[in-house]
Amino acid sequence: MDGVLLITCSPGNEEMCEYEVGNVIYPYDPGVVIEKTMFKGLLIVKTKIDSIRAFNILTSREYGFVEKIIPFQKIIHGTKVDKIVEAALELVEKENISDYICLQVRVRGIRGLSSTIWVSLANKLREKGIRISNKAEKCIFVESINDLFGVSLLPKNKVHV
Repeated sequence: MDGVLLITCSPGNEEMCEYEVGNVIYPYDPGVVIEKTMFKGLLIVKTKIDSIRAFNILTSREYGFVEKIIPFQKIIHGTKVDKIVEAALELVEKENISDYICLQVRVRGIRGLSSTIWVSLANKLREKGIRISNKAEKCIFVESINDLFGVSLLPKNKVHV
């Protein structure tokens, strides 16, 4: 699978969320796999479509149950903070960001790791002269389910449907 996306919805609405997402992406990839996770309100989409293209397809629609759609531009298996930080920095360099950036880290299933990643990444960004601000247009999203980590750099307001 080329694309992996994280989909959130209100707990208890996973089946309706799966149905909504499936209806939109299926015409583009009949082999799409949508998996429920051990966390309520959280689905993983695996598709043959590039994650950003799938993200653009999915965010072009309105939904009743989907809350967030976050593509994984970089995927890291395991909890090595340096690899997660390195993946985020690669995206920042590719986009030529040099002033402000938003940073959101959400680690599920491993206590305390969110703050470790956030601090480490924030320090590396500051070393490059990049300041962290919630008002920045672009945001680094680090999302995980246990030891599967996805890192993305997106317009801050685009992940909310």
